[in-house]
Amino acid sequence: MKNILSDINRMLGITDSYQAPEKIMNILTGDEKECIRVFKEFLNYFKCDISYDWFHEYFEDEHADRKNNKQDFTPKCLSTLVSKLLGSDTGITYEPTAGTGGMLISNWYNHRNAISFIDYKPNDHLIVCGELSDKTVPFLLFNLSIRGISGIVFHGDTLRNEYKAVYILTNRFNSPCDFSTITKWK
Repeated sequence: MKNILSDINRMLGITDSYQAPEKIMNILTGDEKECIRVFKEFLNYFKCDISYDWFHEYFEDEHADRKNNKQDFTPKCLSTLVSKLLGSDTGITYEPTAGTGGMLISNWYNHRNAISFIDYKPNDHLIVCGELSDKTVPFLLFNLSIRGISGIVFHGDTLRNEYKAVYILTNRFNSPCDFSTITKWK
């Protein structure tokens, strides 16, 4: 059985999980070759199964603030059900409280599989989401970027429409095989 906590820490090059959010942001905004290397290591570790949120267990055990921020994860089975009920079409998916992206990933994965791989164009399926937690946003950005998802992440309070930052995710080649680049807009 894999030890997700220690394996993710090793792949990120950290010794303790409290270092993960800052390290992930440094990877995502730093050297592109290093980011791609880390992405490939994660893809190999998870056997290229991009159908679910790899950080679910890691984040829930180590970072979720259930008491103050009511951070709870949507179970994978519920994410899959909601995604299937929503169906798949071209357009924009909005999630005001995205967390690390479990619901978004499930929905995106179903959309992606409803279209032939060759015909799938990431820029036709934008994801717009918000997340309040400073610790959570790096995991969300990582999850979206490694999957080549195009969209916008609002970091802040969606109820008050107050944001610390806005991130634009761009799939430069509009290819299902490419990673997304992240640009901090605000």
